[in-house]
Amino acid sequence: MTKTKRSTRALNLWWRLLMLLVWVILANAVAADDWRLEKERDGIQVYSRAVAGSPIRAVKGVVRVRAKLAAVVVLLQNPKLRSSWDEMCKEAYRYDSPSAGVDRIYVHHDLPWPVADRDMLLLTEWRTDATTGVVSMLARAVTGGVPEYKNRVRVTEAENRWQIIPLSEGEQELVAEMHADPAGPIPAWLLNWLSVDAPFKTLQQVRTVLEQ
Repeated sequence: MTKTKRSTRALNLWWRLLMLLVWVILANAVAADDWRLEKERDGIQVYSRAVAGSPIRAVKGVVRVRAKLAAVVVLLQNPKLRSSWDEMCKEAYRYDSPSAGVDRIYVHHDLPWPVADRDMLLLTEWRTDATTGVVSMLARAVTGGVPEYKNRVRVTEAENRWQIIPLSEGEQELVAEMHADPAGPIPAWLLNWLSVDAPFKTLQQVRTVLEQ
């Protein structure tokens, strides 16, 4: 085996171990409290719960969609399609792919004036459970790579997870969980909107795009 191949295998193993550690930490963190229903309408539920050591609550949204599993994966996995379901997304692109199934995605969110825009670099990994068929995506904010911009606040503490749960060939249940520190002062009204209405509208739009 050449030195280059050994280095590549070592790098891939390092990324896998890192993502496994993140999965464990996230699972333990969100298990610290029970989910509290914040909003239920139009077949969509939004929950929140406390996270140990953080003043910001984690958020979970649940919705059912009439679409094939592959279509859901394509929509959520392609950063070029993100603006079709994330109304705050002004720009998103794949920065690089450190290893198979692992990507770093840059996301720029346009927030209402006078709040500064936010951006982040997300390390994402997709997995499929061979037994249940559930497809999961875990993402966490990382630093390095994309330069910071003067008019944008870089978010460095964020985690989110998508689960696509097959119910039938043409129907899936989507579960989205997120916890993030917005990095800097955010008005209470905007923080409340981001924690309840924003995830509600996101799932509403995801469903609309898929069922069209």
